[in-house]
Amino acid sequence: MEYEMCPYCGKEVESNELYEHMITEHMNEIRKEEFIMLDEMKQQHYELLLDLKRNHPSIFVKFIEELAEEENEKIKILCMKELISMREFEKGEKLFRELISKNNKKEIWLEYIIMLNKKGKYEKSIETCLQAMKIFDDEEFQARMKRIIEKARARL
Repeated sequence: MEYEMCPYCGKEVESNELYEHMITEHMNEIRKEEFIMLDEMKQQHYELLLDLKRNHPSIFVKFIEELAEEENEKIKILCMKELISMREFEKGEKLFRELISKNNKKEIWLEYIIMLNKKGKYEKSIETCLQAMKIFDDEEFQARMKRIIEKARARL
């Protein structure tokens, strides 16, 4: 019978039972290591995308357009923001329209409006706020849109 040493506790365990031993005895340690690895990968991924965005903007935009084809609302919102940040307003607008046609939510409108303001598109922001106010009859949302409109008009 062959034995292997557990990398966590050093115990000698039969080779065919090592995996079972590790997941039953050391799951917390394994999870901690996995989270550390995922954090490192996330940071590397972020840095890679930043480098791509800075040094190869056309490739980055193409990547974002392809990523936007995913059927995930959060990913699509992220892509919309990135396209707008890259001054690809028509592409960002197209993605916004796609998002609201599938799920007309206040949060999507708000994300879009915030991005327009960040990019200095105040007239478009005001126009979009007014559109959203016609759609959603929620007092809190209406008040927020009015505040955004006031700020945007002040910047014109």
